[in-house]
Amino acid sequence: MSGTGRCYDNARMESFFAAQKKEKLYKINTERYPMVDMKSIFFRYIMAYYNRRRIYTSNPGGWPPAIYRERMLSQAA
Repeated sequence: MSGTGRCYDNARMESFFAAQKKEKLYKINTERYPMVDMKSIFFRYIMAYYNRRRIYTSNPGGWPPAIYRERMLSQAA
């Protein structure tokens, strides 16, 4: 990781939060939902969609992280 005051370790999380806002947060009316419901919505978004179905350009083939990891582990075994 980078040292104090450098942005290299934050870049991936900032990219994740930007994608999360664009793909989910800005599309729903957050004033209608209590905090517990919003946490549930984002948990499902991350676990069901972001990790399992979303296409990634950084992985060869565009596989989502969980699927890419499963394929790499099965090839290594």
